[in-house]
Amino acid sequence: MSDDDDAECPTTVCPSDDASREPRARGQRMTTTVHEDDDDDAVTRRRRRVSHIIAHHRQVDRAKRRHMVFTVTIVFFSRSARLVTAANVIAEGARAVEGCQCNVFRVRDVIRDEEDVRTYDRGILDCPVVTLDDIAQSDAIIFGAPTRYGRLAPELSAFFDKLSTFHEEGCALKGKIGSAFTEVGGPGHGYGGHEATLVTIHALFLQHGMVTVGVPPLPPLEATPNASVFGTALRSTVKSGAPLDFESNSIASRVRELNEAEVKIAYAQGEWVSLIAKQLHDDGAIA
Repeated sequence: MSDDDDAECPTTVCPSDDASREPRARGQRMTTTVHEDDDDDAVTRRRRRVSHIIAHHRQVDRAKRRHMVFTVTIVFFSRSARLVTAANVIAEGARAVEGCQCNVFRVRDVIRDEEDVRTYDRGILDCPVVTLDDIAQSDAIIFGAPTRYGRLAPELSAFFDKLSTFHEEGCALKGKIGSAFTEVGGPGHGYGGHEATLVTIHALFLQHGMVTVGVPPLPPLEATPNASVFGTALRSTVKSGAPLDFESNSIASRVRELNEAEVKIAYAQGEWVSLIAKQLHDDGAIA
């Protein structure tokens, strides 16, 4: 199959390994109580909450290590099903490694809210929303979001701001694996800049003391537009003037299947991240 041929790949959100879990209320796993007369401000309360999460999951990590199970978490923001498809392919690559528990989450849009569901491709909003708890229990985290005019989508950037509490708590993400993917191009999003977006996400990993992993060198990189070892970078297929179909809740060209080369690169990235996470986890390098 040529790079331009479409490969059969699902565009719906892939369920997480623990997708059957009941939605939990925030703080469900915590025992810390904040009294009404507590004078601590919101920042201090959040620090206490994250401290409890960290302590809890260090105990969980020790138990997981005894059973050689490790967790890869994929976190995305997108209104396009193509980027979600990439997340699912990356997840399949990760799950190919023995012992991997892989979950896929989305970031809630805190900038423009999510009231107009017509702006999202069908199925995206059905994906569970990521929490700080999910981040804390991960051995590897793969973030994905569109590139807009040469920069990272602000919706994911806003979520990154919430991770600062981990940094304040003694770099609690130190030693975890970090990786990234993106989609670039198309009317209303600008052109190029995908590597700048991927490097921006890598910079976040370095600030937290995480181990940055990209795409392993492989032949499809040589023949794929926008290919980069920094992470999977999809080429947008939205055509100028393409009308939004409110009945199907999608733009037809936007949910096109990934081509063969894009699938190979995304799968390889997930598998590569998982292999390294397994090695570090089994050796006890990931706390």
